[in-house]
Amino acid sequence: MRQFFLSENSIDGNVANIEGNDVHHIKNVLRLKVKDHIKLIVPNGQSYHARIESITNKQICTRIVQSDQKVIQPKTHVTIAQSMLKDKKMDQLIRQATELGVSRWISYESERSVSRPNANRMTQKIQRWKKIAQSAAQQCSGQIPEICDQRLNINEMLALRTENQLGFFFWERSDNNFAPPTNCSETTSIFLVFGPEGGFSENEAACAKNAGFIISSLGPRILRAETATIAGLALIQYFFKNLALN
Repeated sequence: MRQFFLSENSIDGNVANIEGNDVHHIKNVLRLKVKDHIKLIVPNGQSYHARIESITNKQICTRIVQSDQKVIQPKTHVTIAQSMLKDKKMDQLIRQATELGVSRWISYESERSVSRPNANRMTQKIQRWKKIAQSAAQQCSGQIPEICDQRLNINEMLALRTENQLGFFFWERSDNNFAPPTNCSETTSIFLVFGPEGGFSENEAACAKNAGFIISSLGPRILRAETATIAGLALIQYFFKNLALN
């Protein structure tokens, strides 16, 4: 069953109205009809089974048939901080990270970042990333990650980690191979930092260590920036049981 995300104020009693880009998608791409059934999800994760009642060019009106269970939330909240990469790489990473269940996405500029968009361009990128994340969440029946809309440098990003978050800073020159902590079950929030195409500098790694991050390597191979991010996230999700069926 196709699923779509709504704001909570889009639901009034048993009636839920869909507006915006999803109208075109439902009407012209999926070609759904009146009486077809869809799944609706609001920001708190509550989902609803709904039936399409009417279709216009601007609005899809549905009637809620029943309330379903909430969308399954990951057991461990995972934040990814990704140094800016070239456009298509960032777009693809956000889609893949959403599919793997990331909870929050932060982009920042590091010393060797190739992409350095101005404020206006950054605003456009963030809006596109939010749409990509929503589309990916709909496709995989997952949650929509929070996309940080601040323009940050590396020190501002490092300062976002809170004391209760376990932080990993992935650096290819580290002698410390990544290994999960022994108390995985007690960890509820993780902060992962990944670098640009040219990698981190020694100074950046030192700053991360001083900020309380564990400096880790993903093995002896030099991975492309986008490969390292997905490899690191997949390992984290596996070890912290965010990929478990129950």
